[in-house]
Amino acid sequence: GNTNLNAVHGGSAAPVPRVHCDYTAAGAPRRLKQLGEEGIFSRLRGRMLTAEDVEELAAGRFAFINVWRSICDEHPVMQQPLAVCDENTVPASDRFVYELRFPDRTGENYSLCHSAAHKWYYYSRQTKDECLVFKVYDKKEDGPRFVFHTAFTDPSSPSDAPPRKSIEVRTIAFFDAPTLKA
Repeated sequence: GNTNLNAVHGGSAAPVPRVHCDYTAAGAPRRLKQLGEEGIFSRLRGRMLTAEDVEELAAGRFAFINVWRSICDEHPVMQQPLAVCDENTVPASDRFVYELRFPDRTGENYSLCHSAAHKWYYYSRQTKDECLVFKVYDKKEDGPRFVFHTAFTDPSSPSDAPPRKSIEVRTIAFFDAPTLKA
């Protein structure tokens, strides 16, 4: 799916100025199952995956990956850019769980206790032809699994910087997936 993150003129979504990771170790498998029940279109197979397909894929390694970029033709991102935290600087003890309540389900995200040891990165004045690609969950436990991210006020931005216009697309990658019928 995708989330339009434009808050210009009363839009419903806006940059999130709260450090978070979109999934938890328990929440990501649960969300994959929910999405499987709702229907996931596989571009590789050219069809909707069945709940059985998703269950089989979930038994192997999978990851939720975000792709974030500006959609503005006129200027780079100058207001509320997106920053990502180097997960190698985040011990598990710095994470904590919070729930997101929706009318039809309860989601689970990680938030992060502040630490001066966390290392943050962002594209200064990111343009439409640049994108950030980062994992928000990986079933594989021996590497980066949860990339924390946030919008933030960049002190180098001009006071009259135009509002950010961006899009985030979340994908699911399946590794070593079994061969399924098209």
